[in-house]
Amino acid sequence: MNIIYEKLCDVCAVWRDEMKTFVRDEGVFLFCLLMPAVYPLLYAWIYNNEVIREVPVAVVDESHSALSREFIQKADAAPDVSVAYRAASLDEARRMVERQEVRGIYYLPAELADAVYEGRRTFVSVYADMAMTLQYKAIYMTATSVVGQMNKDIRISRMTKLTTQRDEDISAAPLRFEEVPIFNPSGGYAGFILPCVLMLVLQQTLMLGIGLSEGTRRERRRMLTVAHLHPSHGYGLRLALGKGLAYFMVYSVWAAYLSIVVPRLFGLVMIAQWRDLLAIMFPYLLACISFGLMLSWMVRYRENVLLLVVFTSVPFLFLSGVSWPLSSIPVFWQKVGALIPSTFAIRAYVRVGSMGATAADVMPELRALWIQAAAYFLVASVVMWRTRK
Repeated sequence: MNIIYEKLCDVCAVWRDEMKTFVRDEGVFLFCLLMPAVYPLLYAWIYNNEVIREVPVAVVDESHSALSREFIQKADAAPDVSVAYRAASLDEARRMVERQEVRGIYYLPAELADAVYEGRRTFVSVYADMAMTLQYKAIYMTATSVVGQMNKDIRISRMTKLTTQRDEDISAAPLRFEEVPIFNPSGGYAGFILPCVLMLVLQQTLMLGIGLSEGTRRERRRMLTVAHLHPSHGYGLRLALGKGLAYFMVYSVWAAYLSIVVPRLFGLVMIAQWRDLLAIMFPYLLACISFGLMLSWMVRYRENVLLLVVFTSVPFLFLSGVSWPLSSIPVFWQKVGALIPSTFAIRAYVRVGSMGATAADVMPELRALWIQAAAYFLVASVVMWRTRK
């Protein structure tokens, strides 16, 4: 019993030492206590509008006909596009795109009206700046919608006057489709990317906090303040358990804040039950903490962890298979992604929070998180024992 009591005292001493680090170390305080609170709000506010509106475009109208004016008027009336300039030539419009005055060009050829009235096919050319995919989508989809509506009106105008409105509608559009967005009703960018970022913030800030703490100790060559904690049997296990408990207590609050409060604060889709969220967040926190402790051996100086997190944040997001289709990711990188806790957490959280899945539906992801938590914790215990030997 005395041995068990002493080992528990060691764990509590490590926990106390790590909790002091949260307050005394400015870097750990910033990344573990302030960044999880502020960064998601800043990110959500930036994308709060969800969709891009009034993208400026230039129009090159060489037709100067009623048909071309109708196209320009309808395009300008659309919510996604604003006809900002009417250029005299295509070269002038291209220079506007180069100066970022506009993001796209609508080119209406001189034979536009003549070709339509003579029953020949003609084209409305769309040039868009591909540097911003969402703006390209707005420009292209607006042109497609306007041209489709004008085609329908032209077909109806060529029909005989002995038809009813119903006959005209069927002849102009025999096949109709109804667009019903699911999981992201607004079709917004925030509803698509923010849930993934929230899960990634937990992992990356944990890695920053743990790495800064370990880097500081190595720079100052400072051991724990516990005199009787010395390298012995189970030393690494006690050290990892004490440090992990400190981070788990702090990040349990942030996990609830990021997974429940932030989505509801900004009106994102969140239909998950608290039991399902708990089933995801509990093993995810354990896996992230163990993952960070395991990688702490790489941190010799405080700056190292900053480089590590900055370098891996975007790749980790892509490897999750949410922002980029998993089927399009090479098998090798899929296996690399399977080593990262955020990969499975992001998939599970998006399916549970936005798609109505339950914990039973995401059991493969939960099982992977539990395996990672156990495996990384054991490796972290060995690593911490060897590095402090």
